[in-house]
Amino acid sequence: MSDSLNITGNILKVMALFTEGYDRQLYIREVCGLLPITHGTAYNILTLLEKRGILESVMRGKIRIFTLKRNNQAQHYCALAESYKRVIFSEEFPEADGIICRINPYLFGPSALFGSYAKRSPDESSDIDIFVAGDYDRREIMKISRIFGIRIEVKAYPVDLFTEIKRDDPLIKEVYKSHILIKCQDFFIREAF
Repeated sequence: MSDSLNITGNILKVMALFTEGYDRQLYIREVCGLLPITHGTAYNILTLLEKRGILESVMRGKIRIFTLKRNNQAQHYCALAESYKRVIFSEEFPEADGIICRINPYLFGPSALFGSYAKRSPDESSDIDIFVAGDYDRREIMKISRIFGIRIEVKAYPVDLFTEIKRDDPLIKEVYKSHILIKCQDFFIREAF
C-alpha cells in the first residue's frame, strides 16, 4: 500500500465541484471564483489530479479546461468527495442531518438530499427534499416529519426507470447537479459514469 497518497481538504473541495452533475467542465480561474483558493493552489490541485488520472484537460484557445476522466480511479475520488460533502453538511446542519439519519432506515434504495439543503442555502420555510431510486415508507416518513415539525418531501423513482432515463429527466438532472448522497453513494456515482 502506498503511503504517498496525500488528499487535502482543498483537493476534496475541488473534487466536490466536479461531482455537481459529474459532467462539469472547469478552468483554473473558475475554480478560484468558486472556492476561496488562489490561482496557484487551483493550478497545482488540478494538475495533480490530472497527473493521478482523475481529471483530463484540453486547451480551448489559451484556456485549459478540466473534466472528470471516466475511469475507476476517478470514481474512487468522487466517492471521497461525496463523503466529504456529507460530513460538511452534517457539521453545518446538524438538526437536518439528525432528521435524515432517522428517516434513512425507511428509504429503500439509493437516496440523495437535494434542494435548498443540498445547495447549503435553506431558510426557515425550507423543507427536506429527498430523492430515492426505489421506494420508501410513507407512513414512517410522515411520522418523523410531524415529530420534528419540518416538511419532508420524498420523490421516488423505480430503480430501473432511474437508470433508463437518468440524463433526460429534469428532476434527476437537478438531483445530480446539487446533492448530498445519503444512501448507496456507489450506485449514484456508477450511474453518473
